[in-house]
Amino acid sequence: MICSLLGKGLDQSQRFSETVQNWKKLAAGRPISFDNSVFLSERNNNDQNIALAYLMKSKNAFPEGTDIEDVVEFYTQCCSMESDTNTLSIIAATLANGGICPLNGERVLSSKTVQNCLSIMNCCGMNDYSGQFAYKIGLPAKSGVSGGVMLVIPGKMGICSYSPLLDNSSNSVRGEKFCSEISERLQYHIFQKANC
Repeated sequence: MICSLLGKGLDQSQRFSETVQNWKKLAAGRPISFDNSVFLSERNNNDQNIALAYLMKSKNAFPEGTDIEDVVEFYTQCCSMESDTNTLSIIAATLANGGICPLNGERVLSSKTVQNCLSIMNCCGMNDYSGQFAYKIGLPAKSGVSGGVMLVIPGKMGICSYSPLLDNSSNSVRGEKFCSEISERLQYHIFQKANC
């Protein structure tokens, strides 16, 4: 859905370039690259995403005139962006700081956009495990199939961990355990009495 709205009126390469530039702003200019081998692999195994997109189209979820194949291709490109844990921790810190990058003080996102983003991360950022993650850990997070987990502790910090052993939900086993320890030991669960 988001990919159908990003860069409306631009061609696919312009939309992707604009998206990469926005991620760079979130990371205070740190590099964001593209892994073509991941893109090709994901594109060859994209049947579920294509099926879901057509189901969404059948429910009139997309703007009129949306080209589903184009949107799924753009989504796959976005899923093939590549970065390191330092850069992703800056992005997480920018989200934790209400959309202001803590390294340069630049407002990259409005506070309302950050609120929406963190809400989505909280309810679906950890794939099929998202509900349990929200219940047990109580913090917005986003996992990647490489083994990365980006954790946002609103008003406090952003963290990124990397460990490639994945569970059945395609989340990092050690990354999830690390998030659990952070939440429990520091009492950062958003519904914990200490924070109310």
